[in-house]
Amino acid sequence: MDGKMETNPQFTPDYIYAGRALPETREAGVEYILDADVWTGEAGTWPAFNHAQLPLMGGCEAELKFLFMPYMAQTDEVIACLKAHPEAVVISQSNHPNRLGEHRALVHQLMTEGLENPVVFFQHYAENCAEDLQIKAAADMGALILDGLCDGIFLLNQGELSHAVIDATAFGILQAGRVRTSKTEYISCPGCGRTLYDLEKTIARVKAATSHLVGVKIGIMGCIVNGPGEMADADYGYVGAGRGKISLYKGKTCVEKNIPEEHAVERLLELIRNDSAGG
Repeated sequence: MDGKMETNPQFTPDYIYAGRALPETREAGVEYILDADVWTGEAGTWPAFNHAQLPLMGGCEAELKFLFMPYMAQTDEVIACLKAHPEAVVISQSNHPNRLGEHRALVHQLMTEGLENPVVFFQHYAENCAEDLQIKAAADMGALILDGLCDGIFLLNQGELSHAVIDATAFGILQAGRVRTSKTEYISCPGCGRTLYDLEKTIARVKAATSHLVGVKIGIMGCIVNGPGEMADADYGYVGAGRGKISLYKGKTCVEKNIPEEHAVERLLELIRNDSAGG
């Protein structure tokens, strides 16, 4: 870490890997991971070992341990150590050109050995643009998460992006994989010839008004024909019904039809507020 530990309260990580030393100011509610040879047992901290430190790991009495391990390091000795230490979390790391395949192979080998240690996928990047990090990290982690092969992800970026941006990226990937919900979710599709309002501007307006509703799914659709079906798992829907007209849905049920577009966002918010007030 570089000492810049700022986080967004909405996307606070469970653990921060601090390496050789704790930061001067620690984040509330966050536990820290330190290299095992400098870990002293301080409350709220846990040791991290590499695959060459198995003897040190065997003598450590911490209730939780982390083991950095690439696929090629899965020797008989490592497997035996993991069997003796179910409290150890495997941090799978790879610099292979097919890193997704190597992460997958590591988990398959653990499964073959009958091991149930939690697995966190670790990947490092060097991005200066948030969108580049989002695309690359989602491509690396998304398939593995959807296949149910990991218990967490660990992103390290050695570019100019803040830790808050990296944390938000990680939480976004977890939410997209239906693993952990941390923000409002929006479901929307590109407009077609039946879209009779400015879909992009409407999405921006709805997001600006509802981004604080953690865990709520909102569908924003331009097409009255296909939109309701494509947003079927949303909690609320905002669907074009004609030129300048909007229909609102609660789940799969249309609750208001043909609302003038200029009033529709506020009516959507009223619908959500009334549901919240009613419990």
